[in-house]
Amino acid sequence: MLLDPLDRRFLALLQADNRRALRDYADALGISAPTCLRRLRRLEAQGVIVRHAAIVDAARAGFVVTAFIEVSLVDAAGTHMAAFERRMQLCADVMQCSELSGDVDYMLTVLARDMQSFSEFTRKHLADDRSIRTYRTLLVLKNVKRQLDVPWTTHDLSKLTL
Repeated sequence: MLLDPLDRRFLALLQADNRRALRDYADALGISAPTCLRRLRRLEAQGVIVRHAAIVDAARAGFVVTAFIEVSLVDAAGTHMAAFERRMQLCADVMQCSELSGDVDYMLTVLARDMQSFSEFTRKHLADDRSIRTYRTLLVLKNVKRQLDVPWTTHDLSKLTL
């Protein structure tokens, strides 16, 4: 699927503020409200819009520890990987789990309320897991930049296909 310029503008508006009335988006885009609603439903159906959500500041919400954890499995075979991925999907503290290329198999982003909670997480989910060869923790000291929006304005997305 190809995103046209109107789709990209619509997505940029939604990323900036998804709480406006549909009529506001339609006016900003120069289209009718029914056309805008059809575009919204199409983008949702095609999986371009995954869900509508509020962006919460984790630290202000009481999650003061953010950690990146590099995980290397004993055997990066399909069975071990699939089992590890299932466990991480079920773990509420894991904000992101990405399979990587190179020496490390996975990178986790983990949030915790404090160091004790983080320690409990590592003991429960990593330290005793026999499928994990090694893991290395990197604690975030300060977020210099945290961008969640797709950078529509800085890239030419005219050839983007899904």
